This record gives sequence, structure tokens and C-alpha cells, in this order.
Amino acid sequence: MVRIRNSGWAVRSVFVWVMIALPAYAQTNTPPAWLAHETPLPTNPAIDAAGTDAYRFFEKYREAILLVSRGQFQSAAITMDLLSHTLRVSPWLDIALLKHAQLNEHLNDRAAEDDYQLLRQRIANAPYFHSSAERARLFGVALDNTVENGINRVRLHRIRDAINRYHNRYAEYPESLAKLAILGYTDMDNIHNVNNHMFRYLPQEPRLHPFISYRRFDLESIDPEPFTVNSPALDGISQVSEHPLKYAALIHLPGQDEPARVVENQTILGFYVVAVVHDGVILSQTKRVIVLPAP
Repeated sequence: MVRIRNSGWAVRSVFVWVMIALPAYAQTNTPPAWLAHETPLPTNPAIDAAGTDAYRFFEKYREAILLVSRGQFQSAAITMDLLSHTLRVSPWLDIALLKHAQLNEHLNDRAAEDDYQLLRQRIANAPYFHSSAERARLFGVALDNTVENGINRVRLHRIRDAINRYHNRYAEYPESLAKLAILGYTDMDNIHNVNNHMFRYLPQEPRLHPFISYRRFDLESIDPEPFTVNSPALDGISQVSEHPLKYAALIHLPGQDEPARVVENQTILGFYVVAVVHDGVILSQTKRVIVLPAP
């Protein structure tokens, strides 16, 4: 009887020890792989930031397109300005600044030129534009030329305004742009382009009454960059790989009957494909940056 009682006490002791030890074991030891949840893949913060910025850019760009279609240019410019303050990486931040500046050229020329000057500093200093990637180099050249055109358009607009004010006072046009600056109708910087060359200006139809005066003039001009374009036209976007995440786009290019399939870092018919993402495509030419939102 004694041995049976001792055995029962031993069994109860072992049982109690197991009940105490198991929770501790569960807390201090890693469960077997077949019980563990799937471990998420490591993420790249730079890639995540670029993807977030791309999504946010096209989301707000579509809003701005709608406002422009309604003639609400001021509201569209505000939308692009607010967007530029939420973006972090190139090329999305740079394109937002560019489009904000282009919208502002006739709304607030000072703000437009500030944006253009900021872009010139970014092109000169931002690491994106100094990487070895072909995309950064080619896009940097196109953006720099586009910015120069923008600054020159702003200055030419100021010159035309100065010429009109001069004509309203004297009923004639000045014989030179320098005269406008000397008389204080515009700043001396405005009669020069970004390369410090004076803009082309030709007074025309001279008459003697009693001194020589001019009834017309010819001033060089630069076509404005439209906020939206009809050509090229984006037909659609499809995913071509997951790791890394890549997309291809079908684009109708000028003069082509059939759409072309394009991917990033491709050059086709004078267009360079800067970016192809889920929500749109960025193209560039020598002096243009073109935004094509997904349909």
C-alpha cells in the first residue's frame, strides 16, 4: 500500500511539473516552422516611397486635369502646389513642380519662375540626376531644357506686357528691348534668355512723324506646354513582372496606326519612356515632359 501511495504521489508531481513547464516552454521557445505564420518579404523604403509618390501624383494630376477642363486654372495650380509638398522622390516631385510652374505662367509669373529656378537647383544637386542610370541622365536633360523654355516663356510674357504698356503711352513700339529696360518698363534680366542672350526683337513698319516710329514688331515666341495632350495617347497598362514590379504600356504615337508596347528606359520615335507605373506613363522629348494618366 505504501508503494502505491508513493507512486500516485510521484505521478501527480510529474503531472504538476508538466503543467507548469509547458507554458514557460511555449513562451521561451520558437514554435516549429509549420506552426509559424508566413514571414513578410523585406521591403525597400526607397521603392516604397517611389510607389507611393507615383500613386499620389497621378491621383492629384487627374483632379487637376478635371479642373483645367472646367477652366478653373487657379484651382488646378493650387492642387499641383499642394501635391508638390507631399511628394518626396524624383521624378514625381520634379514633374509636379514643373506642371505647377507651367500652370502658373500666366497666373503668377513670380511663383512660376521660383518653381523653375528650384527645378534648376534640383537638376544640379539632387542625387537622382547624378546617378549612373540612363533614365536619370536622359530625363535630366529633357527636364532642364523644358525648364529653360519655361523661364524664357515667362520673360517673353513680361516683355510683351511691357511693350503693350509702352504702346499705350506713346502710340508706337520701341526700337529695341533695351529701351524698355532703360525706361523702367521691365527689368534688364527679362530681355535676356536663361543663357544671357537678348531675345530676338524686330521693330517693323517704320514711319517718319516727325521722328522714326514703328507701328508693328516681331518678337520671338515659345509655344506653351499644354497641361494635357491628345497625342501620344495611352491605351492601357499591364503588369509584366512582380519581383521586381514592372509594367508595360500600349501607346498610340503620332503618325502610327497601331499602338506600340513600351517599357521604362526605352526610346521610340523620338520619345523616351521615363516611367511606366500602374497609374500612368511619363514620356520626355528634347524639350518636353509628357504625362499620360492611365485611362
